[in-house]
Amino acid sequence: MRRVFKWLHLWVGLVSGIIVVVVCLTGGLYAFKDELTAIGKPWRHVSAETRPALTPSRLLAAADREVKGIKATAITYGLKEEAVKVDYAQWNIGENTAIYLNPYTGSVTGVERQKADDFRFFDFLLKGHLRLWLPNPLGRQVVGYGVLMFLLTLITGLVLWYPKRWTRKSFKSHFTLHRPFKFRRLMFDLHSVVGFYVLLPLIVASFTGLLFALEWFSKSIYKVTSGNRELVEYVMPSTDTTQVKTLPHAIDRLYARLSKEEPQAVQFYYALPQEPSGVYRVSIVHEQGSYFKQDNRFFDQRSLTELQGEGFYTGKYDDKHGIDKWYRMNLDLHEGRVFGWFGRILMCLASIVGASLPITGFILYWKRKHPKHPARNEDLHRPKHPSTFPR
Repeated sequence: MRRVFKWLHLWVGLVSGIIVVVVCLTGGLYAFKDELTAIGKPWRHVSAETRPALTPSRLLAAADREVKGIKATAITYGLKEEAVKVDYAQWNIGENTAIYLNPYTGSVTGVERQKADDFRFFDFLLKGHLRLWLPNPLGRQVVGYGVLMFLLTLITGLVLWYPKRWTRKSFKSHFTLHRPFKFRRLMFDLHSVVGFYVLLPLIVASFTGLLFALEWFSKSIYKVTSGNRELVEYVMPSTDTTQVKTLPHAIDRLYARLSKEEPQAVQFYYALPQEPSGVYRVSIVHEQGSYFKQDNRFFDQRSLTELQGEGFYTGKYDDKHGIDKWYRMNLDLHEGRVFGWFGRILMCLASIVGASLPITGFILYWKRKHPKHPARNEDLHRPKHPSTFPR
């Protein structure tokens, strides 16, 4: 069995190597996108005040004066020291304008514009991470099956790493780097010893990534873990278009209602309806930086009646089934956000080490197949001195 695992580890690793290097490097660099993009943008923050923030309608009116001829698509209220953000997304042409306003005065603190042909570094990284810059859905399939092979190499690598017998010498050999640092031995230690320390984070990142990349994998895991339930696709509800009467200042009423219901929330994201059948989609975040500790609720744009969507991402987090909560947590597990800054740093370092594993593995394979001095250790062709013959 060890010979089978060794064969699988070698050839599956060689086939998926380039995919793993790209996916791990882009994922590691993308991990701190929010913090890095906020550097040098002081207009995103304001001085906190004790008075309440202005209503959405007043802030939207102030933002509309800066962006004429475009309808606002979303408004985001954050913490007291954060500026309110109003988005004007033009999905048909790939452009977006974001207006930042002081929530207490309505004055504009900053404007961010993204053109369709602008180079966005983190968008470039994300496309590489998700699909190797290939067209969809081909790229996602290539990445998905590449990560599936990487998961197999991690499991077979653990089997090969595990010693036949634990002794003090084998324990030290498997958990520490060997000195002096000679090239071939160092490559082996970086591949085996350092690789073991990041094995668990890489398995978690690979498994959670597969839930995004491969639909059949996600549906199968959900069915097994939920007791034979089918995975329901995400579907938003629609506004009742037969109803003519519309509540005045609907967005202000909704804002006041939800602010009273969830006073401890750290962020309210209001996606504004763009069509007569559209709804108010509100994401209420309960923990800063968390994707899964939030409620995704829907409201009729005319009557503000709460509507129900389909899929595990819809509704309140606390009301969901255990497996649905786990699926909601998938992205946070993938990025390490579940464990805060420690988890994110750990996942970033694990991704960088994961990118090095195919490289060190290939070097070891190449050195074994093409030794520089093939007869240095055991020269079978040179005749031995008579004094070495057995008597």
